Amino acid sequence: MQHPSASVRSAVTILIVIAAILIIVFEPLIVKGVMPKLIANQQARIEQFSASDDPELQLKAKLIGKTPEHVSWAYPLWMALGVFAGIVVLVIARDFYEGKMWARGLALLAFAMPAMGAAYMFVPWINFVHEGFPTVVIIALLGLVPYFTILLAEKADGAQKTINAIVFLFLGVQGAHSFTNGFASMRFQWMHPGRPAWPGNLWGTWLGTQVMWLGTICVILSILYLGMRKRSGWYLALIGGGTTMVANYYTHIVRGTTSDYILGGTFGLIIVVLMLIPAIRDRLYDETEPEAAPAGV
Repeated sequence: MQHPSASVRSAVTILIVIAAILIIVFEPLIVKGVMPKLIANQQARIEQFSASDDPELQLKAKLIGKTPEHVSWAYPLWMALGVFAGIVVLVIARDFYEGKMWARGLALLAFAMPAMGAAYMFVPWINFVHEGFPTVVIIALLGLVPYFTILLAEKADGAQKTINAIVFLFLGVQGAHSFTNGFASMRFQWMHPGRPAWPGNLWGTWLGTQVMWLGTICVILSILYLGMRKRSGWYLALIGGGTTMVANYYTHIVRGTTSDYILGGTFGLIIVVLMLIPAIRDRLYDETEPEAAPAGV
C-alpha cells in the first residue's frame, strides 16, 4: 500500500493477512452450513407451487424448477473465488507491504471476491431461508473491511480518499448486482417451458444474461486495474458501467417484472457518470496520454 509510515503499512498488511486466513478457513464452512437448508427450502417451495391449482404458480414452479441445481454450483463458485483470493493475498502480502501498485490492485480485487459472493448469496437466503442470523454477512465483512481499509488508510488527501471509496464501492456493488441479475435472466432463459423457442418477451434475457455478464466482467476487472492506477482500469469501468446500464435498462423495458433491473441500470449509469467527471477521472490513474503519432506515420 502507499504510505510512508512503516507502522501503518505493517498494520494494514497484518489485517489483510488475518482476513485472508479467516476467509480460507471459514468461508467453506459457512457455505456448507447454509446450503442444505437453502436447497431444502427451495425444493419445498417448488413442490408447493407444483401442487397448487393456480396456473401462475404452476408456471412459476417450472421457471424455478432448476434453481436448486443452479444455486448448488453458484454458491461453491463464489466460495472457491473467495478461498482462491485469500491464498493470493497471502502470497502477495510482502509485495503489498512494500507498496507495489500491482499488489494493491490484486489485493483489492481479491477482497472484492468474498464481498461480491456474499452479496449474491444473500438474495437466495432472503428468499428461501430468512430466519436466524444470515451467516453470509460474515463473509461479506471479511471482504469489505480490508477492501475499504486499503483505500482509506493510504497517505492521501480527503478528496482522494472520498473518490476512491465511492468509485470502488459502486464497482463492487455493480459487480455483484449485475452477476445476480444475469443469473436470474439465465434462469428464465433456460427454464421457461416454451424453450427452445423464445415465447413472448423472453428474447430480452439475451441482454439480461450474455450482455450483462460481459459488462460484469469488465466492471470486476476494473477494480484490479484502477487499483493499480492504470488508465486501462478507467476504460474497463466505463465500458462495464455502460454495458451493464444498457443490459439492465433494456431487460427491464422488455420484461419489466421487478425493480432489480432498474436498480442495476442506475448503478451502471452512476459508474459512467463518475468516470466522465474530469475531477474524478484525473484522480483515478497516474498514466498520461501518449503523444499522437506525427501525421503520415
